[in-house]
Amino acid sequence: MRVLLMSSFCAASHVGSVASSFVLRRLGVDVCVLPTTQFGRHPGWGPPGGGVTPPDTLRAMWDGVRAQINERGMRFDAVMTGYMGAGEHVSLAAEIIDALSPAHVLVDPVMGDWGKNGDPGALYIPQERAEAICDLLVPRAQIVTPNAWEWRYITGSLDEPRHAPPRPLAGMRETLVTSVVEGERIGAMLFENGHTHRVMHARFDGMPNGGGDALAADYLARRLLGVAPGEALQRSVGEVFALMRRADELDAGELPLARAQDVFDSAERLELVSEETEL
Repeated sequence: MRVLLMSSFCAASHVGSVASSFVLRRLGVDVCVLPTTQFGRHPGWGPPGGGVTPPDTLRAMWDGVRAQINERGMRFDAVMTGYMGAGEHVSLAAEIIDALSPAHVLVDPVMGDWGKNGDPGALYIPQERAEAICDLLVPRAQIVTPNAWEWRYITGSLDEPRHAPPRPLAGMRETLVTSVVEGERIGAMLFENGHTHRVMHARFDGMPNGGGDALAADYLARRLLGVAPGEALQRSVGEVFALMRRADELDAGELPLARAQDVFDSAERLELVSEETEL
């Protein structure tokens, strides 16, 4: 199996394509990365260094990949998109999806989040780019993995009470919503084929970035390898929870991907709750 992954690259931080490609490869899925940024570190640490990949450069990289497809028979089973550093990146991603027509397209619509202490949250990319993701990428996806705030932005439901549970996206094969809060716990909900699956766990304070990137990649890898949606959710959430717990134990500012990679073989199975979806 091989995935074309289009997302951010941060040299010294385990986020974006660094986290996603590690997880995919660790689970036996090959990856081709088109980096939408070339940062030295995650901006949350301070000035990241580097910059957004110029759209012409990224397109030229895609031209090289496409030549390899045509000349060497390289094939892709899935496309996965994450952080888009420019509006032109979004349109290029749409072109790539159309050109490859893979069986699986996973869109992680990285665009915003809740604020702290009850703050309503906001976009952290320009609105025009967020709207392009909603208009060009989400409709091309079979799997979409927004966090709870992004789900509300995509569905135009930011004015609903924050505790209101998410619902499936219309026409989407699999809607996986992360950072869903239930009382004192947090976790993910998956909607697929008329069923709702949820896996919840204890919250952490001050966890490193990259958990969403790792979870989306883990879920995609499991699906590519033939794991059913509910079990894929259970395994991916359990494994990322184990990574987070290990980061907490090690007081690590970044996901301890290499040091804690045993979690992909030995993580505890968290409780999976499945039921018919109420529309």
